[in-house]
Amino acid sequence: MQTAAAKPIRVRLDILIILIATASLAAQGTVKPKNATPAPAAKKTATGSDAKSDKPGEGDKSGAKEVTYLDLVHAREKAMKLKDDNMRDIQLLNTLQAALPESVDKGASDSIATEYKEALKLIYRMEYVGAEKTLRTNRENIAAAMGKASEAFRKKTTEMLNESADRMADLDMAADNSGSSESIRMAGVVQRNQHRLSVGYQQLSMAANAEKHRRYAEALSHYRLSRLHAIYLKIELAKDENEKNALRKQYRNELDDRGAAKDEKKEAAAPTEPKTK
Repeated sequence: MQTAAAKPIRVRLDILIILIATASLAAQGTVKPKNATPAPAAKKTATGSDAKSDKPGEGDKSGAKEVTYLDLVHAREKAMKLKDDNMRDIQLLNTLQAALPESVDKGASDSIATEYKEALKLIYRMEYVGAEKTLRTNRENIAAAMGKASEAFRKKTTEMLNESADRMADLDMAADNSGSSESIRMAGVVQRNQHRLSVGYQQLSMAANAEKHRRYAEALSHYRLSRLHAIYLKIELAKDENEKNALRKQYRNELDDRGAAKDEKKEAAAPTEPKTK
């Protein structure tokens, strides 16, 4: 049996153990574990005030730049200038095709005309940006057609001038050898047309230089003049009137060309070599 003195001591020990256990539990509640990770934050909904949309804005859907009023003004100015320039060159191509059909491909010519007409429709609809783009493509196609026409004119004109030069050399030599009245008359024809042959070759050289630098409109203008001189030389150096009339009929389209005829009149008005008494 326990004594009365031992009871108070045991009660005190039980109280001390309870106090120590309570203090230990309290300490464990205040200390954070070393490997603890913070709880993930709750995701905000798309309707929240801080929510960000991953979708592009309305203006970014197509990625195309918005056309401004200033863009339309500039496009209109460029389109109107291209319209005039392209039409002038299309008319030149039509003239060249009539004079020398093999110089311009008919399919390419028709395609160029159709393309130009589509651009013209866009201009009347006031769709200037699209019209400018179409006219630029049209101008590239015109340049390609002019390049081919220029090459054809260069070959044909060079061939004609060389034929006239050879013919003049033959006639000059025949006059010296035979001394007949006909050969002397033809020698006079040769002498009168030496200047024309020289001008024809000069125009041919200027045309080739312009063609080299891709100035096709300028090149074709010189080729036409050179070819016109070659045609007149061929007619002048013909054997008789029947041959001359046949040549006039063959080259009637080019001889009737108003622009070429005008340039020919200027050339004819130039002073010729003085006649010997």
